Amino acid sequence: MKTQKKDMYHGAALTQLVEHESFKALNKVDSKYGHYLVNTDRRLIVKWTEKDSSPWQFTFQLDDLVTLRADISSKFKTFIVLVCGQLTVCLLEQTDYTAIIDLNEDKQQWIKVEIPKASMRIRGSKGALKHAIKHNAFPEGVFN
Repeated sequence: MKTQKKDMYHGAALTQLVEHESFKALNKVDSKYGHYLVNTDRRLIVKWTEKDSSPWQFTFQLDDLVTLRADISSKFKTFIVLVCGQLTVCLLEQTDYTAIIDLNEDKQQWIKVEIPKASMRIRGSKGALKHAIKHNAFPEGVFN
């Protein structure tokens, strides 16, 4: 099978996950590309961009929002993982992404990641996250 760019960027995040001491298993949830089950109780939506520098913007289509809602209502710990080019991986927990995008909207949403200094600043369709996200939040935050 030919390698695609998206495989390389997803690999950057997935490699860090499987190297973590708490990692046990990784499975696809369904046919949606980038929708993963980690261990038995965590779900991830992985998005990527190949842009080299900050800011990075990620679009969440209606089907992404539906997937996030379904995972949350099924009581999974649900995360958004944003692969920002070859520089960093941004982990957003449910309290983070629900503060900046509206999962109940029936229109696409967006999330923007910027690195003005040492940590990442995050904004979305609904507003800005009040705190910064540290680069080392991923993959540790998935397992805590």
